[in-house]
Order: sequence, then C-alpha cells, then structure tokens
Amino acid sequence: MNPDTHSLAGAYAVDAVTDEERRSFEAHLEACPDCRAEVAELRGAAAALAADVELTPPPALRGSILSTVSQTRRVSPLVDRDDVSESHRDTTAGDASTGGDHAAHTDRASSSAAIGSPAADPGSPTVGSPDELAGRRARRNRVVPWLAGVAAAAVLAVGVATWQPWADDARRPLTATEQVLRAEDAQRLEQPMNGSTVAIVRSPSQKQAVLVADGMPTPPAGKAYQLWFDMPGRGMVSAGMVPAGSTVTVLLEGDASTATGAGITLEPASGSEQPTSAPVALFAFT
Repeated sequence: MNPDTHSLAGAYAVDAVTDEERRSFEAHLEACPDCRAEVAELRGAAAALAADVELTPPPALRGSILSTVSQTRRVSPLVDRDDVSESHRDTTAGDASTGGDHAAHTDRASSSAAIGSPAADPGSPTVGSPDELAGRRARRNRVVPWLAGVAAAAVLAVGVATWQPWADDARRPLTATEQVLRAEDAQRLEQPMNGSTVAIVRSPSQKQAVLVADGMPTPPAGKAYQLWFDMPGRGMVSAGMVPAGSTVTVLLEGDASTATGAGITLEPASGSEQPTSAPVALFAFT
C-alpha cells in the first residue's frame, strides 16, 4: 500500500480526489478503522461549517481568523518509546545533580499525567513504532491545515451570502410595480371580465396604478387589450397595452393620482389614440 494513502482522508472527505485515488483509498478504508473514523469526523466538521448561518460577520473577522490559524499550534508533539526512555534517563540524571529542581520536575510530571500527556502514558495512541508515528504526523499535518482552510472558506461564504444584495430579495430595491402593490394607501378595485376577474391597484402616494389579472381572456386575432385613464377635462387617455398571457401584472402609464377612473378596451394590436370599442372593464377611483 502507498504510505501516503492515509493522508488522503481529508481530500476524500470532501470528494477532492481522482478516481484512481478514490478506488485505492476506499479499498484501504475497509481495513483501516482509524481512517474510517477520521473521514467520518471530517465530513461532520465540513457539514457543520457549511450550514447556513444567518449572521453578519464583522469586517475584521476574516483577518482575525487567518491570523489565529497562522499562530495556533497544530498538534501536540509525537514521541516514540525510545524518546520517552531517553527523556526519563535525562530527567533522573538532572534530579540527582540539581536537587532543587526535583520538585519542579515532579510537578510537571504530575500535571502531564493529569491531562493525559503522551509522556505520562506510554500506552497512549500517540506513542508507537517509528512507522506509525511517521504516518500519523503526515496525516495530521495535512488534515489540520485543511480544516483551517475549510473554516476560513466557510466564513467567507457566510460573508458572501450576507453581503451580496442580489442574493437577498429583502435587501434589493423595490420595483415601481412592487411599490404600488405594497403601498399603505393602495386601493384594489375588481371587475368581472368575460368570466374572469381583473383588478386595478392604485396608490395615490405613488401616483401610479397596476393591473393585476389571473385568467385574462385571450383577445381575438389581431386585437389586444388597451388600458386607459379617465382624466378630468381630457377624457380617456391611453395608459399602455396589456401583454399577451392569462396572468399579467402591468404598471399603467401616466399619473394615476389625478385620474378619476380607468378602463380596458379591445383595440387593434398596435393600439389606438382613442378608444374604438366599448370598455370590457371600468374602474371608478374614489
């Protein structure tokens, strides 16, 4: 087996391996419980970091995280049994020649034992043969910076999701049509039209009106629906054409605040300067 196969755990967990590496590593996983556990932990960490977080990170957060990552100690040093024996002999010799330091050595040894230091427990998983230690060092040295990169990427992703106005419908400016429909003074007037119901929504504060129809009847061939405002002293003034379709939302052209009403007629597809047919719907503004 390739000695670097262990080091593929991080890349495999995020599907960043080639097909050949995947086949080799999956075969290795069947016989390596350590790597199986490592992959499961890394996938769990990646999933947690990728979860959607509705927070607005401060501008200095990215620099702070990258600075902390660069200064954080990766893992505790790994030692083998020969190092432990040599360290013990050196400590014993030091205690004999520097009697005053013996208590300090004893305190440090007690503290190490209390927190599960590798030197205090030769049976700890961090103590093993030179080959095992080399493999663990290689895996940890690759996994730790990979996790740091995932953490930094997750923070940046949250920032992008938070600061991109086009990705947040609540933060984008409202269109003129939406402003009318959401206005506090919006007035909705409905009229039947060839078996369907159409509505005009008018906002005096916005000085505009919107046609809203669901199930708009199809006009005859060569014809189209035209909108009109009833303007004092001017009569019926064109307010635009209704596009083809059964569901339409159209912003009327002109000042709706001074109009006394609105209407819809059937006109030639190119439109008319004045109505040429009886209205199919009329709306009286109050």
